[in-house]
Amino acid sequence: MKNVFRGLASLVALLPLVASAHVKWFVDYNMENEPVSLLHMLESTEFLSLLLLSTVVIFVTSLFDRKLASPVDVVAWQPRLNQLERYVPQIMRYGTSAFFLTLTVGFPNIILTPELVTENPGLQYVHGLIALTAFHRRTSIIAGVGILFLYSYAVQLYGTFHMLDYLVFIGTGVYLMMQTLSRENGRGLTLELVRFTLAYSFLWGAIEKFMHPDLFLALLEEHHYLTMGLDPAFFIRSAGFVEFCCAWHIFSGRAAGYAGIGLMAFFVLGAVIPFGLIDFIGHFLFIIPMIAILFTPRKVPMCQTALRNTLLFLLALALYLLVAYAAWYMLYYYLHLDIFL
Repeated sequence: MKNVFRGLASLVALLPLVASAHVKWFVDYNMENEPVSLLHMLESTEFLSLLLLSTVVIFVTSLFDRKLASPVDVVAWQPRLNQLERYVPQIMRYGTSAFFLTLTVGFPNIILTPELVTENPGLQYVHGLIALTAFHRRTSIIAGVGILFLYSYAVQLYGTFHMLDYLVFIGTGVYLMMQTLSRENGRGLTLELVRFTLAYSFLWGAIEKFMHPDLFLALLEEHHYLTMGLDPAFFIRSAGFVEFCCAWHIFSGRAAGYAGIGLMAFFVLGAVIPFGLIDFIGHFLFIIPMIAILFTPRKVPMCQTALRNTLLFLLALALYLLVAYAAWYMLYYYLHLDIFL
């Protein structure tokens, strides 16, 4: 247990960059590789110790989230916060436009993220159309439809299980469509969808570290210094829990949401140093929604009490694990029907 506390403290303090580097961008992978057994995971003392520690952290930080004043409670800050909130639609549109302009010019064969590659020559024109139409509210519906088209195209090429990691693109696409169809500014149901899909993508990234630690071990072999002398397997599990806790507070917290966004932004931007331009491109359309959510914090936490928030955190973790394993086994069954006949 002492090693668990020491390790998690080191991870939080010394930048667990691997928590934010999407492993599929940097290593060879095969989605058919069998994940770590769920039963084996739940029997691990290390996993259960980290789970207990994470539960305590969520409970304590949730208590502080309800006791301490959030920026939205400070009357003197309200005019500035309201002004920032009004910039959210422009941030989402201009940021998306910049991202697809970058793909158009420098990465014409990429579908949304670095590992999704195709030689389709028409892809560059789709990128250009999205970049052009996302810029203005009246035409952003075209950009939104274009993003959803690219997502569905990637699903056809790489499969649903693979694309569960990138639900944030669906949230962004729907948000851009609603910019044209609705007159809501900043806060609203569509921004809540962006908040949910952003948190979902980060939460799913954490689950991948539990299911497929071997992929991250391969990444750490090239960047061994990131473990800071810790056991690599322990480091990966701990990084997964750090990411899951941060993402949960982004989704459910008030002042804790600011902390979650701050930590994840620190990890995401810091990961550019060891992993370079590919990491920056891959996270570009994660950063834009993070800024939008930062400018539109929750005025009240999602759950009334810290205990309820903690229980929901545990429920979310359990559901993610069950859905992830069910999705993988359905994929494996679909690809190997002959085994079951």
